[in-house]
Amino acid sequence: MTSCQHPKHAYKKAEREHLEIPNRLDRQFAVTQPNQVWCGDVTYVWAGNR
Repeated sequence: MTSCQHPKHAYKKAEREHLEIPNRLDRQFAVTQPNQVWCGDVTYVWAGNR
């Protein structure tokens, strides 16, 4: 079995920064209680037909 990678996708470069979403954490991730800060991940992993 061999790896079959598709060619890289060329993503569109943003023309300007999205200013309507403020950076509220400013990379300060130390929280003292649960449920104070939420985050998400948009990682995309190619899994064949899935």
